[in-house]
Amino acid sequence: MRGTLKRLAAVLVAGVGVIGLATTPAQAATVITAHLEIGFNTGVPAARTINLNVHVPMNEYDANGYLIHGARIQVRFYGSDPGTDTMIYGPVTWYKDDYGLTAGPDGIRLDYGWEVPQGSFLNEDSGWGNNGDEVYIVAKFIDGDGATISAESNIEEGIY
Repeated sequence: MRGTLKRLAAVLVAGVGVIGLATTPAQAATVITAHLEIGFNTGVPAARTINLNVHVPMNEYDANGYLIHGARIQVRFYGSDPGTDTMIYGPVTWYKDDYGLTAGPDGIRLDYGWEVPQGSFLNEDSGWGNNGDEVYIVAKFIDGDGATISAESNIEEGIY
């Protein structure tokens, strides 16, 4: 009888351990990085290429869970100026099924690029002569419950 009780106790402890593992909550997203690259399209002289790279590191299981439950990445473009940085474009928001937003082994990634004509929204100093433009993005990861983390990218300088 004593041996049976010990085996039953061992099975119960093992079962509780398995249930505990199965109900472990997702790791909260706490880190985000953002990178902006603005280049020139060699085929169209006046076009500018914009490439956004945003990364929220976590495991793939949690990344998929976040996206399935409404997480998104939102990007705003800013002009870097002395005193106040004016928002020049956005917000642009990517959801689970939007092109460029993926969940993978290293977390959630937004890799997105497009072309804009010269003189577009990237020309953030248009009223100040031809002094050049300084543009950066603020990327936000917003989970399904509305919790937010954000990061600023590098500043890209040029005449856009």
